[in-house]
Amino acid sequence: MLIYSGIINLNYDPVSDVLVTSMPDVRQFGMSEVSFCLGLIVDNIRNYDIKKLLLDSSESMIEVENEAYKAIVLQFGMDLMKTRLKRIARVATTNATREESSAKLSGEIRQELNLPIEFKNFIDKTEAMDWLLEKV
Repeated sequence: MLIYSGIINLNYDPVSDVLVTSMPDVRQFGMSEVSFCLGLIVDNIRNYDIKKLLLDSSESMIEVENEAYKAIVLQFGMDLMKTRLKRIARVATTNATREESSAKLSGEIRQELNLPIEFKNFIDKTEAMDWLLEKV
């Protein structure tokens, strides 16, 4: 079920309780739009009481100042902690440099916030979905 279509699309399957979205290409949008998208994701996770999130970052590009991006992602993490989300599966890009930077940032944020949400990166959307649908 498509619950939002715009800068990003939010597709929710109530049967599996998975919200699927693609991360925006930050080169095309400003930081305020990225912040809006992340807020939209959180709002829908809260409104639908979603437990599993698939973030497809495979096509996203980020060419912004690290500190500004970190602040937005940190806020995203704090907002997610106020929901009942249990798992996040992220589909990675093929850019090794970008993935190294992403892994460093996510590690810092998980440590700073002590995030209680399971998080795992995948190279393939099918593998990510399989992990989200595993019985825990």
